[in-house]
Amino acid sequence: MPEQHLNVRVKEVRDLVDAKGFSSTPDRFWEMAALIHTEVCEATDAYKKGEPAERVGEELIDAVIRIFHLLSALGLDADDLFEKKMAKNWNRPYRYNTVRGG
Repeated sequence: MPEQHLNVRVKEVRDLVDAKGFSSTPDRFWEMAALIHTEVCEATDAYKKGEPAERVGEELIDAVIRIFHLLSALGLDADDLFEKKMAKNWNRPYRYNTVRGG
């Protein structure tokens, strides 16, 4: 079994949001998903404006943090999900599901 790196980070995020008073209940799914989208949009906007890669990366990490928060709220095992999804993706054909070059 692989080391549990993502779950350690998910727990770290959960500890932070709990300590800072943010709710982590699954009924906030829609709000939490929208916040993930917001962070990705902020990264896109920073890139479009020519901001440094570090700034774009900061927004992408904000999205990852929000994804980890949502995974914790849903009680999901991030490492297990990652391993299963990567195995599935490795078994897909070259440039799978692309029409315009992906």
